[in-house]
Amino acid sequence: MNQDFPQDQYEVIVVDGESRDSTPQIVEEFQRLYPGRIRYLSNPRQTLAPGWNLGIQHSRGEYVIRVDGHSQIPRDFLSSTYRVAQRVPDASCVGGVVETKGTGFWGEVNAYVYSHPFGVGNSKFRTTKKKWEGYVDTVPYGAYKREIFDRVGLFNEELNRNEDLEMHARIRRSGGSFFLSTTVRSTYFVRNTLSAFLKKSYSDGKWTIVASKRGSGVLRWRHYIPLMVVLTSLLLGVASFFSTVALFTLLALIIAYFSILIGSSWGMIKKRGWKYFLPCMLSFFLLHFSRGFGSAASYLSRHYWRGDRVHEEQRYDKNATNIAR
Repeated sequence: MNQDFPQDQYEVIVVDGESRDSTPQIVEEFQRLYPGRIRYLSNPRQTLAPGWNLGIQHSRGEYVIRVDGHSQIPRDFLSSTYRVAQRVPDASCVGGVVETKGTGFWGEVNAYVYSHPFGVGNSKFRTTKKKWEGYVDTVPYGAYKREIFDRVGLFNEELNRNEDLEMHARIRRSGGSFFLSTTVRSTYFVRNTLSAFLKKSYSDGKWTIVASKRGSGVLRWRHYIPLMVVLTSLLLGVASFFSTVALFTLLALIIAYFSILIGSSWGMIKKRGWKYFLPCMLSFFLLHFSRGFGSAASYLSRHYWRGDRVHEEQRYDKNATNIAR
């Protein structure tokens, strides 16, 4: 409600997954403060895709933007997004970069990991610090042209997570494109405990693979790396009992991994001090292997085997940069 964009040019829709905290009361208070400006919808399914679809179906604007509950946007978010959308009218969706923050000790550690290439790969919207813009594979909190949903349909409600990966693959297959500009900025708050961090990472690994079953073009090499690391470690671990070649290969990979792990965690010492160094290494390790185990577990889950895979011709912009969730 504090945007510098003209108030009569945008609407606010809150889709609530039956919150048990004070969310309903807070929204109702804002509705009293801003009569007629906020619509409040209930999402009894409680997962993101049905909530997305409810919001889209009840929206009236030319563009649709979702901002997550773990996020915060600056006052110029809508105006910056709209300026980019007007400059790049051919893009199906435009968005910006995310600054990752956390509160408390583990929140700061996890925020560093989620902003580092060793943690999130070539996720340009998370790692880009300098001024940059161009076509990419996906954007966070993007402004979707409303017409794109008429062309490719709504979000897949069978997916409990990573529904945007599957939707974005569908948009790309239809000839659509995504444009990222660092002039659009938002803040993402990571989980502030190791248990919540692990749960999210495992779930992301699982549902990324499940999403790939729903259509072609969802996955990139970065999505397979955690899975391949886990499977390779297990196979070499077993084989090392029978083969010295497997043993030395496993040791070489462990040394290489921990060398990169130490180098990647070193920057945390400069930012916060030595007490963050080992926890940072642990957070990187848990992120990689929980994602990998989640990806492996997906092949044993009913969610992966339920539903048919849809094969369509893949069409991509050759100038697009691969970026990750």
